[in-house]
Formats: sequence, C-alpha cells, structure tokens
Amino acid sequence: MSMYTVKRVETPDWTKIEAVELTHQPWLAACEIAAKAQACHDGENLYIRMEAEEKDILATLTGPLDQVCNDSCLEFFFAPKADDIRYFNFEWNKLCNAYVGFGGERKTRVRQILKSPQDVFAPKSFETETGWGIEYRVPASFIQMYMPEFRLEGEAACNFYKCGDKTRTQHYLAWAPLTSEKPDYHRRQDFGRMIFE
Repeated sequence: MSMYTVKRVETPDWTKIEAVELTHQPWLAACEIAAKAQACHDGENLYIRMEAEEKDILATLTGPLDQVCNDSCLEFFFAPKADDIRYFNFEWNKLCNAYVGFGGERKTRVRQILKSPQDVFAPKSFETETGWGIEYRVPASFIQMYMPEFRLEGEAACNFYKCGDKTRTQHYLAWAPLTSEKPDYHRRQDFGRMIFE
C-alpha cells in the first residue's frame, strides 16, 4: 500500500518536503500530463502543495456550485481517521475555486458550501514553465467541526488526483493505485496511508 509521511514543520519550506508522483493512469491511454503532491503540518494546519505539468490549462469555473473537475483540476481526498470511512474531497482549479465534499459512501456525501473558503484554506495558485499548481492549508479546526476528536497525529488515509474532464486532453492521474474498472476517485479502499510525524 502507498504510504506518505507528513513531516512536522514550523513553516512550510517546500524545497525540503518529499514529493510523490501521481503515476497511476488506469483508465485512459497515457498522456503527457503529469503531477506531483506534497504535504506537511505544523500541528494546527495541514499544508498541501500540488503541481501539474499541463500545456493546455482550462480554467473557467468560478461559481460556488461549479464542478471544478471539468477544468484542469488538482484534488486531495483525505480520510482524517484510518478506521473511519468518511473523507473529505478538496478539488481545486487554477482560479482557486474549490469543490469540497464530506461523507462516507458516494450517495451519502454532502457538498460543503463555505461562506469564505479563501479565509479558511488560504489557497494560492501559481504558474510554472510547464504548467501550474496550488498551495493551501486545511486547518485542524475545520476537520474538528466534523470529527471533534481529530488531531494531526497518528495515521490517516488519502489519495492525490489530477483530472480534467473537459480539458483538451481528458486525463485521470492518481498517487495510490486505483482498482475500479471505470473512472471513480470516490473509493475509500483505494486511498494510501498518511502518517503524521
């Protein structure tokens, strides 16, 4: 099973944080799009940085109810407790528009509409010579509204994804291996292990 150790830091220095590559592309022919992800924490916030190599970036969706997975999208699915099926999905496009969901099975998941997601997650997108990326935080206090006992310690579960359902080159990339026959990121059993330092 894939495993990622989340380093504890005072402030994020991404040059010193291990990156994992999103190498699994099970459903479509391999494409030139690539992505990587990094995570660290300071005891109060989980910090996420994801970066994509992508020539034709689609970034059009700005509404609070938009399906940002139709744009060029970087996603972090996070199960705060290893023994709990419930998880969050944090999906972002280059315009820092987010789709956030929470729940267990797909049919019982609930879309989370935040009054000010910018204040909560402080997202920042950036451009590179070969594509784009995004950095943001997930406060432990945000997770604790759903799971009061949560702490940034012990073991959790997660997967990192890259997609673009309506981009010029449709693509699905993942960090931990995917086992479904057709595109489906919402499979808790396909998450890898996340260990907090």
